[in-house]
Amino acid sequence: MRLKQLDRKLAIILVLSIILMPFSSSFNRVSAQVSDGNTINLVLTLWVPNFLAYVAQEKGYFDKNNVQVNLTLIQDYAEAVRGYSNGDYDGMFIVYSDALIQDSEGIDTKVVYNIDTSYDADAIIGTVDNLTDVKGKKVGVEGINSFSHIFMLKSLENVGLGEGDVEFVNILGQNMPDALTKGEIVAGHVYEPFITEGVKKGFKILSTGADIPGTITNVLAFHSDIVKQRPIDIQNIIKSLIEAKEDYDKNSVQDIEIMSSKSGLSKDIIIEGLNNVKFLDLDYNERFSMNKELNETQSLYFSGNSITKFYAERGVISEYPNIEDIVEPKFVNQLLMEKHN
Repeated sequence: MRLKQLDRKLAIILVLSIILMPFSSSFNRVSAQVSDGNTINLVLTLWVPNFLAYVAQEKGYFDKNNVQVNLTLIQDYAEAVRGYSNGDYDGMFIVYSDALIQDSEGIDTKVVYNIDTSYDADAIIGTVDNLTDVKGKKVGVEGINSFSHIFMLKSLENVGLGEGDVEFVNILGQNMPDALTKGEIVAGHVYEPFITEGVKKGFKILSTGADIPGTITNVLAFHSDIVKQRPIDIQNIIKSLIEAKEDYDKNSVQDIEIMSSKSGLSKDIIIEGLNNVKFLDLDYNERFSMNKELNETQSLYFSGNSITKFYAERGVISEYPNIEDIVEPKFVNQLLMEKHN
């Protein structure tokens, strides 16, 4: 998947976000370490979980943890990825599959934290009664060899179907309900507001991201040299985001106001999006995301190997990356040690 194909839903849709998952304890009793140096430049896109960074900034968690962070919001997801690729930013909130693409293209990248995963934000809708009924028929994805394609494949595998059991048709997400109406396909991968549009037209939700947890997931990634040179700052950024999430759990109305004013999105859009994605806490990161022994999609190691296999077989990347060189669990492990001390 090249830049023009990079998860266009993140560049188009402004309404997705978070099912809240509370953190079990606070880090307030642990003093922050001293910053490694100058400002860390972090790029955000219009994906609501990213806006925890604004809460961390506006409520002083970055300052409390002695890390200087400059936040840049870019509405066009592909443009943000290009900026990261060009070195304009030290780090980025990015779809995990795209972080793998970046690394494969020579942008040495470390994934340091798993922010959220799609639950109801992505779905397969259709004219049939069950996902198994698509066998031998046409299904729509937003881009052949794209992440939409992967989402459909994983959903099919979940019900015992393979790639050869269906015919894939390349259709933009916003055109999926119309294609279903015309009978061009019997099912397709969509996201809000097209899930709601499809349901209003009488189509059925056949599967969602919750059925294949971890397949569509948003991570915090940094250039590897930044991680190597400034590990304390990276750890303090993660710590600040965790504390911002804890703040949100107690002060949601206030923090939604911050997210709205800083992002330019209406509070209604942000609140609507809060029902679609699940935040992943520190314990989840340790038990699932950063667990290389777990042979399930929640593990960044397991899903990373599956994603890169898909891309390599289709010529999107030239060779298999070593996922253990990309996923960096040391910050999660250190923060957990602090939390339990």
